[in-house]
Amino acid sequence: MHLLTTDEHRQVVDRLVKLATPEGVKPHPAGMEYTSLMVCFLLHSRGSAESLLALHARFGEEWFPATTGYVIVRSLFEVDVLAHFISRDREARSKRYIAYEHVLNKRMMDAVARHRASPDPSWADGLKFIYDHEYAPRQAKIDSEYARVRARFEDAKGKPLRSWSGKSIREMAVEVDHAEAYDVFYAALSSFTHASVNLANRFLRLKPDGISWTQRADEFDVASVFRYGAIFLTCLLEHFGAEFGTWTSPEVQNCWRFPEAASRKVKR
Repeated sequence: MHLLTTDEHRQVVDRLVKLATPEGVKPHPAGMEYTSLMVCFLLHSRGSAESLLALHARFGEEWFPATTGYVIVRSLFEVDVLAHFISRDREARSKRYIAYEHVLNKRMMDAVARHRASPDPSWADGLKFIYDHEYAPRQAKIDSEYARVRARFEDAKGKPLRSWSGKSIREMAVEVDHAEAYDVFYAALSSFTHASVNLANRFLRLKPDGISWTQRADEFDVASVFRYGAIFLTCLLEHFGAEFGTWTSPEVQNCWRFPEAASRKVKR
């Protein structure tokens, strides 16, 4: 294992972004639903990685918004897990994933309709406006589409499943051999999405005369954002390349190649 610098991890992300173009992708034999989803996952991941690079270019290393970077990187892991999970049963799972849209639309419509009775006048007025103009004209269609797929997303007792797959992110991660990444990487990244104490601690600095708060980035955090981003994007690109023949695993791994890193020694 070679020790890469913060900038080298950033360069890995940059190289992967340049490699990750969906131009010339041919439809997969599993169908257009599967092809479309996989390309969307690729575009989302590339866009997320480009956002990290743009933030670094805008703020530099000292003021890089590392906590925001962690939130972005977390989505890279989720997309990678989804892509691998759906690929275990390409046609059925891609169609199921897409059909779940009707469940989400129904839930949102019902929530908006329910909260029109909010005791807060501003909420009541705002949600009534949204319902009247966005949902009322489509209510019959939304109800019909939901009724058509409803049974697919309920358990044997008619209770709604907790997700499109009926599984948690961890359960899906375990199924596609990503358990270690979930328990080690994803758990840490979730601190910044759920605003745990780890989020607050990134801004805390202890000094002899007391505590202070700063938005200056810690070098470890900057390096970790790009390291996580590079790892998750590499995994997705290798999977996408294998599925669609767009690039080979060696081409993806070459993005990590820094000959000068081989001579570095890890400090203990």
